[in-house]
Amino acid sequence: MLSSEATAEENAGLIRALRGILAQWTAPEFITAVARREDLHFDPGALKILTILNSFGAQRPSALASRMVTGASNISKITTRLAQARMVERTSDPRDSRATLIGLTESGRRAAISLERSGNSLVVDLLGSWSPADRNELLRLLTRFEIESHRVAALMTVGTATGLKSLNG
Repeated sequence: MLSSEATAEENAGLIRALRGILAQWTAPEFITAVARREDLHFDPGALKILTILNSFGAQRPSALASRMVTGASNISKITTRLAQARMVERTSDPRDSRATLIGLTESGRRAAISLERSGNSLVVDLLGSWSPADRNELLRLLTRFEIESHRVAALMTVGTATGLKSLNG
């Protein structure tokens, strides 16, 4: 178990590094630059919707808004632009005919695959000089960190004193 005093400096360094990486990778200029590597010219919100739909399939606008942490009106504007570019289409939800699903068209799938390819080439640029052992170690540790992040987030969102108490042992 980690001692909070013994690791405060290490924790601060980890948080600084994560904050820096997240700031870089979520910056609109960075996101659009990565997309341009594959000749994709969409705004960051549109790129994120393409990625979400490619990863999770057709979604209700409310689910997209939740995943993107934005409002329904913003989702409507972005999906309208993507529909005009023939990247997405609206269909009725087979589980509820009153609801709409937003899904990728074939052109949208190709664009999302191109975006993945751009990300893959970025990783090659970033880690190309690393040894296979170092790349595997990074993947192993990031995967472990992701699993722990989900576990702790689940405990924190329980919202009970029991859930929060279990985080501290």
